[in-house]
Order: sequence, then structure tokens, then C-alpha cells
Amino acid sequence: MATPSRSAGLAGGALAALGVAAFAATLFPPVALEPVDRWALSVLALALFVAGQSLRRGAGRFAILGFFFLTGGAAQLYMTEPLWFPALHLKPQNAREWIAAAVMAAEGAVALLTLARLGIGRLAAEAGRRLGWGRIAIFLALTTLFASPILNYVGRGAGAAYAAHVVVGGALLSLHLVVLIAMSLVKSPVSGLYRLSPVAPAAFTVAASLALGAFAFQHLPHVEDEVAYLFQAKTFAAGALSVPAPPLAAQPGLDYYLLQVRGGRWFSTSVPGWPLALAPFEALGVPWLLNPILAGLSVLLAYAIALRRLGRDQADLVALMMASSPWLLAAAASLMPHTLTLALMLFGWWMVIRAEGAGRAGRRLFAAGLAFGWIFLTRPLDGLILGGLTGIWVLAGPRGSVARAAAYAAGCVVTGALLLLHNLAMTGSPLRMALSDYLDGHWAPGANAFGFGPDIGPPGRWGALDLWPGHGPAEAALNTINLTASLQFDLLGWSVGSLALIYAFFLWARGKRVFDWAMVAVAATVILVMAFYWFADSYYFGPRYWFLAAFPLFYLSARGYDALRARFPAGEGAHVRIDSILALSCLFGLLVFTPWRGAMKYFEYGNFHTSYRRALAAGTFGNAIVLVAKNGEPGSAFMLNDPWFAADRPIFLLDTGTLDEAALKAAFPGRAIVRFDAGWQARDARG
Repeated sequence: MATPSRSAGLAGGALAALGVAAFAATLFPPVALEPVDRWALSVLALALFVAGQSLRRGAGRFAILGFFFLTGGAAQLYMTEPLWFPALHLKPQNAREWIAAAVMAAEGAVALLTLARLGIGRLAAEAGRRLGWGRIAIFLALTTLFASPILNYVGRGAGAAYAAHVVVGGALLSLHLVVLIAMSLVKSPVSGLYRLSPVAPAAFTVAASLALGAFAFQHLPHVEDEVAYLFQAKTFAAGALSVPAPPLAAQPGLDYYLLQVRGGRWFSTSVPGWPLALAPFEALGVPWLLNPILAGLSVLLAYAIALRRLGRDQADLVALMMASSPWLLAAAASLMPHTLTLALMLFGWWMVIRAEGAGRAGRRLFAAGLAFGWIFLTRPLDGLILGGLTGIWVLAGPRGSVARAAAYAAGCVVTGALLLLHNLAMTGSPLRMALSDYLDGHWAPGANAFGFGPDIGPPGRWGALDLWPGHGPAEAALNTINLTASLQFDLLGWSVGSLALIYAFFLWARGKRVFDWAMVAVAATVILVMAFYWFADSYYFGPRYWFLAAFPLFYLSARGYDALRARFPAGEGAHVRIDSILALSCLFGLLVFTPWRGAMKYFEYGNFHTSYRRALAAGTFGNAIVLVAKNGEPGSAFMLNDPWFAADRPIFLLDTGTLDEAALKAAFPGRAIVRFDAGWQARDARG
């Protein structure tokens, strides 16, 4: 490798130092900055540091391209609405967005100049020979098709606007791809390949999700379901399925989604698998710790599975993509159950794979069954889908037999039957869930059913989240398109599209294996079955109903990357250069996209805020009855309630304006009644 000149080394060191200084300015800004501007400054710091380090290693062209790849992709995010359905501003709305547009234009100019120097005609001919122009066209068409969500445009009849966003989004994805191609053709700052123990990406996953949970999610619920999960975890931690009903005078102020008072008892109607797992952590006061631990375990298990099926190179890649996935990190930073189901699925598959060898197969298959039974206890439909597919593999796959399937099924029954027992205790029928009772009573019988029909869905309209009354094939198709666009955005957070390597698998992988097709079948089944559910949730942290397809998608991405590597010669450092741009893409997802999501979406998402928690920690309330003004999401206060109304803790009630204060004093003698207005404003109302 040629030694970089002294001047290049000094310039690179200066750029890297400037990057460090810019990062310090994000921590201690000299003037007040909006969250998006502080984030943009952090991206500039990263880009300067990457460019400086590349220049110091004698990779000047890579330094320039890398700088504009990071800043250009960030500029696109800067001009993107961050909430429910991310939408690009096609026309800059202020001077800062005009600057962002100029950065993207500069990115394109630098990429084209680099390719022109290298010979565009020769490169195009080589690409056509190795990849095939027909397949390249299919790749670009798929990338463009899912460049923008669709539901927000269909909901308001804005077909022309949708088409414009798809075309512009596809063009920008192609622009970032051109930059990556240019980087793959110039000298890399990396001189060789490096290996890390799988413990490293697993530990990083834990640390990154803990940081995201602390600073962006603030260890808060962000949807009503999470408040119900915390309530249920508190009751389970005390060994109870329910608690005595609150006094009648307090019940209007405690009315909350998924919490029910019936038969003199108060309880959460959530499915019990996740609250049961959460209960010990809730008892210790650290419910936010479980998901990051499960995410780290998931990385280790995914690595172990990929190692057995693919080898170490691809296993390393699966671990790298998982550790940098905004989708996985956001799920792990939340209080939702999806990381638990992913870890259970991977543990179950790891046991099944290990059972293919000699010895202790029955015990391992029983353990696998226990895992899938707990998925059923947590998310019943997920348990049926994945448990059923895995059972077919155990019965008919390698070394499959009825005896092996029986051991697996026995494990499923042991933990899965806990849901039936819970149903029996809560509703009087093992086949009737408390959740079904609750939604049937608040919506209409069968409104939350699975399948097509005119009466399926919540009463009234949920806007673009539920386009039309009922649920039918057209809505299912639109939901699936929208969720795929969300997956392309959130799975890896790559500016070239998170599904690029999955497309590469189908278009260019040779010699597809049995386990490859098994992963395709799992992902396809999850996607197909979920199309029959009326609600296509992508507004929180991506398509969470597809979350159990995460490992198959990472696995297929690794196979797609291997297919691209095989299409290009290994000589003259080609693989090192390709690996460098893969690492930079993962860096973009981790240090550009994920912080953008954290700052611009997850922080105080759903109008949950810490005002009540901070006031409680400061001793503001004592053991008073606190009537809270409707200020943000009431769950911000309700999550702090003790289900038994302990004498030394306050009771938070929503001030409905109709609460009988005399009756409250009689119901809770010795407690003062105070009114509390958090004085909190939603971010878009702060001016």
C-alpha cells in the first residue's frame, strides 16, 4: 500500500480534529439549536472524521465520496417528515432545507465526476456483463416502487403527489447508490479484513439500545399498550392476576385503554407472556433493561445459527447488520414485546439445529417447544405461525420424525397452555382472551377479528391507519405495500434502501440452499398472514407485526451480499473495497439514521413526557390524590400509579371535570387533593 504524503496526512488529521470539535459542539452548543440542527451538526462531525481518517490513509477519493455519502443521505433525512409516514419535502421549505438540497446536488456531482474519471462507458459495460441489464432494471424498479409510503396519499386521494414522491425518492436512492459504486472503485482506507468475536456486536447492541432507551425513549411508554403492559407486570410481580377495583369515585379518572374494571377487579387485558417476563425487572425498578439484554442475546443466537448454516463470514455480517439495525435497536429501546419474541424464536431454532446432531435431541427439541409456546403466550398469532412452521421443519426436515415432532410439541404445550389457563381465569373460557372481551365490548363483537369482512376494524375512522370501513383484499394489498416501504426505510436505515441486499439475493444469488428457501418461506408467510389483519402498524418503530421476519431478512441480506461479492473479481483489493462500503452503509444506519429517528421521532413520541415522573421524584406530591390536567398523554401519569394505591404513594387521576372530590376524600381518607398541570407542550406547539 502506498504511503500517504505528509501533506495528506496533515490535512486528514486536521479534518478529523475538526470533526471531533464539531461533535463537541453538539454536546455543548454555543447557541441554542433545534434538535434537528444538533443532529445535523453531529452528522457533519462524523463525515469530517471519516474523511479525515480516509485522507490520512492515502484514500483521498474515498474521503471525498464518503463525506458526501454521509452528508447527502443526511440531507435527505433533514428534508423528511419524521413521524407516522415519512415524506420528503419535494420543495425546500426554508433556507436550511435549500442548503440540504444543495448538499445532495453536490453529492451527485462528485459521484458523476468520479465515475467519469474512471470511464463511465467501460464501467457500464462491465456492470451489464456481470449483473445483466435486465436484472439491474428490476433492482432499480423495486427500489423505486417502495421509495415512499402509500397510505397517507391514498387516504386523501393524492395519487399525483404519491407518484412524484416515488419518482423523486427512487432517484435519490439511485443517487446514493451511484456514490457507493464510485467508492467501490477507488482506493479504500481499509487495508484488510478484520474479525471480531460475536460478543462485540452483541455487547454493542445492548449498549446502543440502552442509550437509545435512555436519551430518546426516556424509559417511557410511547403507546398505550406499553402502559397496560407495565400495569400487568406490576400485578404479576406481586403474584396477582388482578387487583381490587378502584373506588367508584376514582374510576372515571382512571379510565384507560386496555385496563378494565369488571366483577370488582381491576386488570390489564393484555396477553400475559410479555408482562410475565417483565415482572422481575419491574419489581427491581428497571423494566427498561430487559429488552436490551434480549436484543444482545438475539445477536449471539443469530450469529450461532448463521455460523452453522453459512459459515463465519456471513455470520459476522448477520451480526453486524443486526447490531446496526435501527429497527432492532428501536424495538429493544421500547417497552414492547417484539424483542422477546425474536429472542425466543432464535433460541428455539438454535435448539432445533443443535438437535440435528447425535445425543440429547429430545431435550433440545422440548426446549425449542418451550420457546415457541412462550411466543404463543406473548403474541398468539406469531406463536401459531412460527411454531407451526418450525414444527413442520422438525417433522419433515433433516432427521425429521414423528418422535422428534412429539418432543417439540410437548414443549409447546407446556408454555402455550399458560395462555389457556390465563384465559380461563380472566374470562371463564380457555379459548376466550380478556383482550377479545375488552375490544368486543368497546368496539363491536368481532371488530378485531382476523380476515376480511365489512365489520372488521375499530368504530369510526383511524384516518390513514385504517382507510376504509371493514377490511378487504384491496386494503390488505395497500397495507402490504406501505409496510414494505416502511421496511425499506427502517430495517437498516440505509440511504440506498434497506432491502437492496434482499433484492440482490433473488436476482443474483447462485446455488440457493434449502435453508435459504426456509427463510424465504418464513418471511413470506409472516407477510402474507399479516395481510389478513386490518391494522398495518408502521407508525411506531417500523412494521412491527412483521418483526419475526427480522432474522430471515438479515440472513437473506447476508446471502445477497455474498452473491454480489461473487460477481466481482477478488483481485486488486476489490472485496476489501466492497466491504468498506458495506461498513460505511452500516455506519450510516447506526450513527446517522438511528440518531435522527431518536431525536426527531421517538423523543416524547405519542406526547408521553417525563414531567410527572420528575415531579414525583422531587417529592412534589407526597401521597396526595393528584388530579392531572389533560396535558400530553395521560399515560405519562398513569404509568406511575401503584395498582394497590399504596398509602405512601400518590394516586394520579385524569381531571375529567366531573370527579366528585368529596367522594374521593371519603374513598381515600387522609389524602389531600391537588391539581397539577405539567405545563408541557408538544414539540410542534413550542414555537
